Amino acid sequence: MEHKAREGSPQQPVITAGQPHRLRAGRLIVMSNRAPIRVVREAGKQRIEPTVGGVGTTFLRLLEHQGGLWIAWSGTQKKTPGRLMMPPGSDPPRFEVVFCPLSERDISHYYYGMCNRGLWPLMHFMTANCHFNALNWRYYEAVNRNFAALAAAESADDDVVWVQDFHLALVPRLLREQRPRIPIGLFWHVPFPPEQIFRVFPWRSELLEGMLGADLIGFHTRSYVIQFLNCCERILGLRVDRARDKVATRRGPVQVGVFPLGIPADYFANLAASPRVQERTERIRRALRTPHVVLGVDRLDYTKGILERLLGFERFLEANPAYHRRVTLVLIAVPSRTKVADYAMLKRELDELVGRVIGRFSSEGWVPIRYLYTQFGAEELVAYYQAADVALLTPLRDGMNLVAKEYIAAHLNDDGALILSEFAGAAEELTQALLVNPYDIDAIAARLRQAFEMSPAERAARMRAMRIHVHRNNLEHWSDLFLRALLPERTLAAQASASA
Repeated sequence: MEHKAREGSPQQPVITAGQPHRLRAGRLIVMSNRAPIRVVREAGKQRIEPTVGGVGTTFLRLLEHQGGLWIAWSGTQKKTPGRLMMPPGSDPPRFEVVFCPLSERDISHYYYGMCNRGLWPLMHFMTANCHFNALNWRYYEAVNRNFAALAAAESADDDVVWVQDFHLALVPRLLREQRPRIPIGLFWHVPFPPEQIFRVFPWRSELLEGMLGADLIGFHTRSYVIQFLNCCERILGLRVDRARDKVATRRGPVQVGVFPLGIPADYFANLAASPRVQERTERIRRALRTPHVVLGVDRLDYTKGILERLLGFERFLEANPAYHRRVTLVLIAVPSRTKVADYAMLKRELDELVGRVIGRFSSEGWVPIRYLYTQFGAEELVAYYQAADVALLTPLRDGMNLVAKEYIAAHLNDDGALILSEFAGAAEELTQALLVNPYDIDAIAARLRQAFEMSPAERAARMRAMRIHVHRNNLEHWSDLFLRALLPERTLAAQASASA
């Protein structure tokens, strides 16, 4: 599968994203653990930088269009302004970012303790990595209470609150107690485990009751919806309408739904088409000096199956000596949660395994793995996407896996192949990918060979179908679907007003 230089204009699916859904009245208030921006101080001056992440980009666009408020932690203990007008320098500002301060003990117990060492592994079905502590839970409750109090103080009843993810699972109920009439949505960006796994959590009832303060709870996949409904029924004893995905609570029904998260597909496609990124792509290919390039990109996290990916690649090299000196695995591991012991141990294991494979198979100037422990900017990352003939993404469990969608959007000529874990949420959408059980290293090796030996026509057909889907179900479409489900009466009123 030789790499070909991209010529002419990119073959884009003819799909356009409309304007984000605009609320008829009130403001949109987004709440998340981390802010989409960071305040950087250099030489006594202050500047605003966006943080990495497609979800943040979407909500920034939504708020610029709609107006409103973003409530979040600044991501640092350093002194930051209580609020910022956004975009910086605009007059008048379109929206505000309000920071909820966290103390050193908050960060230690709420963030690193409960979120990273308790809820994160629990939600990814990895109970062996769970560390539960009553003190951590008390800080989790307190931080959620502070977020809810800030939202209550900043909001009015005609505003709309959209809470993001497991860090703030108690906020819907806590906010509901103070603002009983305000519409509240909650989107769960990670998996939701089966009832038998969720039961190990000592505060399982409190977490579910906190979530059920929302009017609408969204998940990536149907299986996560079913597992959440099972927990509500069997742990809380609530009546569940499975035909309509509703949970009966004392204050009324709570709607649950499937809203698979998309990416800003046009943004990645435009980057891929830019001459600067294409030049960088060619430089990467020349530097690697092999006809086949495999790419793995992940945060360094034990849920991502990075060790299993390497073992599968090692098995591929064992079984296919004809590919020696003809293939390179580029492994990009983004540093993550370096203060958590489980992650430091994973880093040591990864370093040792990379060294073993390189030492075992390198020959005549060929090194089978290019290991990059760093975080890249969007342009360089897209260049690596384009340079890779195959993306090998093997999470042991993943809510969605946006890297898979970014890789697809970057291959404008449909000349790539995607090997994707069947345990990623994206596998339910990207059915034309080569799906694999990440625990089966022989299957990973077999999928690699299949990807290399696939005919150009089959490769193009698979990628084309996935690329059209990625552009259709983009970030704006996702946010629009969620808001329309949360606010159907406002949507109908807005449509009637527009047609009058």
